[in-house]
Parts: sequence; structure tokens; C-alpha cells
Amino acid sequence: MMKKIKLTRANKSITLKALAPYYYRERALGYSTQEVGKLILKIDSLPADKKASFSAEEIHLMRITINRLRNERLAKGQYTDAADDMLLKLF
Repeated sequence: MMKKIKLTRANKSITLKALAPYYYRERALGYSTQEVGKLILKIDSLPADKKASFSAEEIHLMRITINRLRNERLAKGQYTDAADDMLLKLF
């Protein structure tokens, strides 16, 4: 099932910031990073404020990584509004 999501510049930025550490950790552990890499390239190539279709697996991966980034920022007492906004779009 595909879901269309409109990504603003802030949504793209926070999603890429969340996916990058996951990509590098998976790569360091020797796991396949092909799907994560494709998702990063897909999001990076999208124009801002346009709708894009994402599969259930892509949405699940984005939700996990953004929530992890949000939790890290909460632990440090940092700003989480961008992550919160993107998480709402993914549900």
C-alpha cells in the first residue's frame, strides 16, 4: 500500500537527519543499507512542498528513525517540533 505525504523543506531535513545515523550504524554492523540508501536518495531528490508516495515499509522506517531522533533530542532538552510534525504526517 502506498501513501502520499506532502514534505516541506523542514520535513525533508528532519527525515534525512534521522535516517543518516541509522544508515551509518547499519553499514558499520555489516547489514544491507540498500533500502535505506534508496529512501535517503528519494527524499533528497523530492522538491519541497510536493506530495510523494511512500510504501508501508518506507513509512515504518521513517517513523522509527524520526522517533529515535525525537527521543534523543528530548533527553538533551532540545527542540522537537520538527520531528513531532513529521511523525504526525506519518501516522
